[in-house]
Amino acid sequence: MRTIKAMALLVLVFATGCGLDKEKGILMAAGSYGDLAVVVNDDAMKPMARQFLGRFNSQTTFVIKPEGNFKPDVFGPDRWDTAKGYKNALFLIHIGAGSSAEKQARKLVSDQAWERINAGGGGVVQVKDPWSTYQYLVIVASRDRNSLGSLLNKNLETIQELFEKNNRDRILRRNRHDGLQLDLMEKYRRDVGFFMEIPGEYTQNQFKPDGFGGLELMRNGPSRGISISWMESSNPVRDLANFGMLGRLREQMGTKLHNEEILPETFVWSEAIIEDVAAVKLEGAWNSNRFVGGGPFWSYFIPDEGQGRIYCVDILAFAPGMDKMNFFRQMAAVASTFSTKGPQS
Repeated sequence: MRTIKAMALLVLVFATGCGLDKEKGILMAAGSYGDLAVVVNDDAMKPMARQFLGRFNSQTTFVIKPEGNFKPDVFGPDRWDTAKGYKNALFLIHIGAGSSAEKQARKLVSDQAWERINAGGGGVVQVKDPWSTYQYLVIVASRDRNSLGSLLNKNLETIQELFEKNNRDRILRRNRHDGLQLDLMEKYRRDVGFFMEIPGEYTQNQFKPDGFGGLELMRNGPSRGISISWMESSNPVRDLANFGMLGRLREQMGTKLHNEEILPETFVWSEAIIEDVAAVKLEGAWNSNRFVGGGPFWSYFIPDEGQGRIYCVDILAFAPGMDKMNFFRQMAAVASTFSTKGPQS
């Protein structure tokens, strides 16, 4: 997980009139958390915007198919209001152009923040719920195009982190608004020893079948699963480095809970952070032994020194012909709440 780097200027702004009171209202942004509207306040800036997006929009490969983490659309200044229909928006503003996009950005930012941007030669501002709830806007503004391009280059990773972190926060916020499986959450905390926020759409499909230390949560439309299994370890932190052991834990989970096989040739290992705990992430592919089909999975291996365990939190989807990023983004947000110490956020 990247650490957010220092920026030229970052101002946290909450749009006037937006906030948690709207959770009960009707103005909820539609679409996917991967949808991104990019607005420039000068049509001549579109090539610069597209060049930036080429580096900003990292790809994730699901087995063999790469997908962009976002689906961006670029709009000129006269179509800035199209951004109101997107979950995510990015405004690239050359201050002083006087476009309708610049005027809208100016309305959403406080006088103090705008003055600081002017005085500092540019900056990055985030606005939560700018036009409706579950929406997020980042404004990158500078006094001339050259410095705007430089600002974007310097803050590429930061802007990526801002969108991804806020996506996670909004997904969890929406899950809490729609309702969590509180009884299941309490059961797992009491009987197994972990906490995780379980969205209302998920139901328990299996719990310790035939005494196996694992459980499976499922939802449909398309079929998605969040499974958790565990193994005893005298030194969980040390054993995170034993990828062979972790792979066997995931293989056993697949056999016992899913009646599937996993494909070692597809494995990609990386570091992860789950609720401030150093963890290991495994990406790979699975094939069902019950039907003709398979798909991608992500597994997070999390040490629990208190109980002497390693947990495997696994997310997978069966969605033939469909893009997977949106499904995995939402499930990964749920997995990010996993903790052996109780609620952390």
